[in-house]
Amino acid sequence: MARIELRDCTIRIKDGLSGTATINTAAPDVNDTNVDIITVVLNAVDADLVPVGARFTVNTVNHTTIHTVTARIPVDTSPTTNITFTPAWVANAPANADVITFLPQQIEIKIGEGNLTYTENKAYEYLLDRGVLDTVKEGDEQPLELSLEFVYDYVTTGTSEAITPVDALKQKGGAAEWVSTSADLCEPYCVDMEIDHVQPCGTAEDELTVLPDFRYESLEFNLQDANIAVSGKCNATEATITRPV
Repeated sequence: MARIELRDCTIRIKDGLSGTATINTAAPDVNDTNVDIITVVLNAVDADLVPVGARFTVNTVNHTTIHTVTARIPVDTSPTTNITFTPAWVANAPANADVITFLPQQIEIKIGEGNLTYTENKAYEYLLDRGVLDTVKEGDEQPLELSLEFVYDYVTTGTSEAITPVDALKQKGGAAEWVSTSADLCEPYCVDMEIDHVQPCGTAEDELTVLPDFRYESLEFNLQDANIAVSGKCNATEATITRPV
């Protein structure tokens, strides 16, 4: 069996955005790239403001395309009443009153010459009987540790630029409207790190690894090599790994 190769992996940072809205356009056309919406309910601080960059699907039988929001109206106030998106509806335009389901915002990380590693830790307590090893009990849970190095052009997001990884980790700049992946929004902001390994050949299933609720603890900037080293911990004891067909 061929070993995993980093070049066959896509690494993403994802936020925790979720929610719904209802289409409020009488007769959507297959070529439309914007739509009026009502009853926006999101798990964000501003529950009816749709972030630019939000992804969504429409709950219709034949419509499975994932769209990305590129603009909104109003621009700076809520509630959002219209969104511009890409790609267009194309072959399967939804209908008025269909439900939009919002998905997490995400960016891809360019690793370059760097790497991503994670460590799962266990703590055990070895109990003695009059100085002789007797039994073992499990100690406190240990957080999953993660470190990676990624290429960067800029530290923070500029006008009309893709969100930088640093902004995504800090919930600043272009990622100011990202939503924490923690179920408790009173906890410090965190994100999910996702490794999508796609088999380049053969019939083996792909593998998806999710490192949930990651918070960085160190950012080391190397200008000469144009990379940033990140290390931190996840509020989980192990990665979630699935093998989708």
